[in-house]
Amino acid sequence: MLNSMVDWSVRNRLLVILGLIAVLIGSVMSIQQLNLDAFPDVTNVQVQVNTEAPGLAAEEVEQLITFPIEAVMYSLPDVEQVRSISKTGLSVISVVFKEGTDIYFARQLVFERLQAAREDIHDGVGTPKMGINTSGLGMVFQYVLLAEPGSEVDAMQLRSLNDWVVKLLLLPVGGVTDVLSFGGEVRQYQVQLDPARLLSYHLSAAQVSAAIEANNRNAGGWYINRGAEQLVLRAVGWVRSGANGLTDLGNIPVKEVDGVVVKVKDLARLELGSEIRQGAVTMTSRDSEGKPLPRGEVLAGIVFKRKGANTNAAIEGIYERLPLIAQALPDGVSLQPYYDQADLIGKAVSTVTKALLEAFVLIIVILLVFLMNLRATLLVLLSIPLSIGMALTAMAYWGVSANLMSLGGLAIAIGMMVDGSVVMMENIFSHLTQPDPDHAGQHLEADVSGHRTAQQDHR
Repeated sequence: MLNSMVDWSVRNRLLVILGLIAVLIGSVMSIQQLNLDAFPDVTNVQVQVNTEAPGLAAEEVEQLITFPIEAVMYSLPDVEQVRSISKTGLSVISVVFKEGTDIYFARQLVFERLQAAREDIHDGVGTPKMGINTSGLGMVFQYVLLAEPGSEVDAMQLRSLNDWVVKLLLLPVGGVTDVLSFGGEVRQYQVQLDPARLLSYHLSAAQVSAAIEANNRNAGGWYINRGAEQLVLRAVGWVRSGANGLTDLGNIPVKEVDGVVVKVKDLARLELGSEIRQGAVTMTSRDSEGKPLPRGEVLAGIVFKRKGANTNAAIEGIYERLPLIAQALPDGVSLQPYYDQADLIGKAVSTVTKALLEAFVLIIVILLVFLMNLRATLLVLLSIPLSIGMALTAMAYWGVSANLMSLGGLAIAIGMMVDGSVVMMENIFSHLTQPDPDHAGQHLEADVSGHRTAQQDHR
């Protein structure tokens, strides 16, 4: 069969060349769709369901949240296993599907069953939410927000900037699924009630909470006609931000006693504070002389890529957004990346490129110098990039990403192809220049047959 293929290729040189050109064009078009990742993603198809339950112990979290959610997930199709972790104030459930299941179809199934599970969870205990669509290797970019000394930007302001400015500017980048914040302080408008005052006015904490919730809202009044115009009516009752918000909260009425309105500020002390946290992020860098330079508390951000997205394209999109983020941040605050997977991807691609260039040099030295044949050299030089292009085309078609493992395999394969190509070409060249008795007879027969055909054509 192999001999027949070789004979057919020799007789149809034009078709072979056209097929070669078509393969090269298809390879160039397919390689553009190839995903570039730092590591091969071996994460199975899974969907996480997270529930925050502040104040509940691990046993209550297991009984009130984890078990009702687990019970409804077992009936989903193509589910291999359901795992769960119940901690103090947190429930994490992982629903693992069979390999090959579409991740978005799996998330849709979990979302539908989650609606049924919420009916079995008591009000006020916690609201289950699906986790982000990422994998175990989805942390592709990490950065810190730094406040320069004298900028008067504290940890609370850094956290607010990352949650409401940086995050919203990074989420539109293609391939990014979420941005998480670590460190800093989450701002809270704290109403610290005085129990003695509550008793004196015969009020409870629930009544104060209900009054604040009822007064923190806007209302629409539709419109009224004024000649040829329509005036839109709206009642603005939202609490403002910052120090003005504390004033608005303090002026909210709670109760009337003997014609005197009891307000929130009569019952509590209002101030801006932070939620209870269990850790912090600090940073120490080095100056130009290599000496340690403590930077104090900073805020770290981690960008997660969407499962199956192109890591290299996502990181390039993030770097394109950094100038816009720098303009949005206040003076004295800067964003400094300290980790991204693009460096590993670049080194992997550089390794393959270096191996390819070394292969070209070896081919030129061995074939051109020792055989002194330009056609043989060009033929082998053409076969190597063609083989690599076909391999990358197959990887793009089957959804295999170009990562450290696959590109490292290509680098090894280039060496094997060079060895095989040089040996084969040397053998072919020796048969063409010094044919052995077996092949000499075939050449003579081919020459006689060609001579007879030429004579018949002449007649």
